[in-house]
Amino acid sequence: MSRLQPFVASVFVLLFGVANAQSTSDSTSTRKPLDQGISSVEKNLEKNPDNKGLRNAKERLQENQERFEARKAERAERLAQRPDRPERAERAERPERPERADRGGR
Repeated sequence: MSRLQPFVASVFVLLFGVANAQSTSDSTSTRKPLDQGISSVEKNLEKNPDNKGLRNAKERLQENQERFEARKAERAERLAQRPDRPERAERAERPERPERADRGGR
C-alpha cells in the first residue's frame, strides 16, 4: 500500500499537468474561429483548382469569418458604451424570530 499511494499521486499530477498545459496553449493561440476550415478548403483547392464547390465554400467561409469579426467588434463597442451597472445591494439579514410560548413541546 505504501508504494501505491505515491504512484497514484504521481499519475494525478501528470494528468493535471497535461490538462493545464493544453488549456494554456489554447488560450494563447491567435487562431480565428474559421481558420481550420479555410485552410482545409485551400489545401483541397490546390489539389482540385477546377472544383466550383470548393471555391464557393472558400468564399463563404471568408465572408462568415469577416461577419463574425464585425459582430465581435460591434459587441465589444456596445459593452464599452454601456453604463456601468450599480452593484447589487446585499440582502438584509433576517431578524431573529422570537419563540412563541404556545408552540413549546411539540
